[in-house]
Amino acid sequence: MKNENKTKEIKELIAQKVKSLKGENTYAKIAAKCEIHSGKISNIANNKIDCQLSSLIELAKGLRVHPRDLFNIDFDFEKYYDDLDSTDNSEKK
Repeated sequence: MKNENKTKEIKELIAQKVKSLKGENTYAKIAAKCEIHSGKISNIANNKIDCQLSSLIELAKGLRVHPRDLFNIDFDFEKYYDDLDSTDNSEKK
């Protein structure tokens, strides 16, 4: 397949974004502001688990950021989708 699944790369970029937004705060301090345990926050930030949308919303609350900020990553989704579409079209021929 020309275009490999980019999910792992995107998850890693989101994990890096969480670490960046975390800054000098401890996971315990973030957890005290939301409904997620510090261990789960650490697992998200270290890309060890998949998590539910509700967990990401709670994490954004704990970080005191808009949930969209968690997904504000340096990844060219338009190019990725264009590549997927061109692969899909060439496979149909």
